[in-house]
Amino acid sequence: MKKPEFDYQIRKSARRKTISITVHPDNRIVVSAPASCSKKNILLFVEKKSDWIHGAIQANLQRARQNWQRRFETGEKLLFLGREYILRVDRGSPPDVFLTGGFICVRLASEGAPEPLEVKNHLLEWYVARALDKVKEKLPHYADWIGVNPHFVTIKSLKSRWGSCSVHGRISLAWNIIMAPEAVLDYLVVHELCHMVHHNHSAHYWDLVASILPDHRQSRKWLRENGGLLQL
Repeated sequence: MKKPEFDYQIRKSARRKTISITVHPDNRIVVSAPASCSKKNILLFVEKKSDWIHGAIQANLQRARQNWQRRFETGEKLLFLGREYILRVDRGSPPDVFLTGGFICVRLASEGAPEPLEVKNHLLEWYVARALDKVKEKLPHYADWIGVNPHFVTIKSLKSRWGSCSVHGRISLAWNIIMAPEAVLDYLVVHELCHMVHHNHSAHYWDLVASILPDHRQSRKWLRENGGLLQL
């Protein structure tokens, strides 16, 4: 038995009869247990509920995304591979999105004031392409290390998770993972590849992840604390 992938706080009470788990809006996890409950039993309960905890964390991140509003104007801040850039919207030909210095530049060919949706669509297309490039760069290395052969990989918008892996070896990853630091992106790629060996979040699964990325807990912590910022 091994410590689950989630950091959590334990609160014991003599009046409590059962164990319960609360995932707060800031993704703090609190386990409430009877005073007589052993650490082993608490650990077993958290491990059993790990999929539910993961879902609750993702739901919190999704709510944070829905509350986020952006105007897509010059001067706004954007993330790319964990670094903060300044958005710059220009006119010119051909239309393009590119990095220069500390800026993500969106060049539009149309006349008149830039439409926010037009800027957003250009940025989204650029982020998706960069995410696919980076994932294709990392996938062969980690797949060979784990000893698996994914049949297909896609980059798409995912509402409540960062990625998924089907039993047939089809891997999907959220486009916005390209906004996270590269170590976090590595973790998410490894996370899904390891599901080709273990289709669950069992101790064996996490042992496999740790054998490849010993510091994977840091990446999960970063996602819990900052995942809501990975959005347009």
